[in-house]
Amino acid sequence: MPTVKQLQEQARKLKMTNYSKLRKNELSLAILLHETARKFKLKDYSKLDQGELIRAIQVAEGNQPCFGRIYDCRQEDCAWLTPCQGR
Repeated sequence: MPTVKQLQEQARKLKMTNYSKLRKNELSLAILLHETARKFKLKDYSKLDQGELIRAIQVAEGNQPCFGRIYDCRQEDCAWLTPCQGR
């Protein structure tokens, strides 16, 4: 498990903004989102809030853009279940 300092260095290399204000778990998720958005070549992903970005990634993955829109979701194989449902 990387340290906060290592995550901050990774965020700096990815040219992320405002990463120094994030807690460890938030920073880890932000880096994952940033890297995934780059992998799918999403445009203007840095301008999207977290929910919009995850929904854009869901579409790129070929899934329904449901992040944060379904109460008590039971789709256990979803990569975004934990941040979406707070589990």
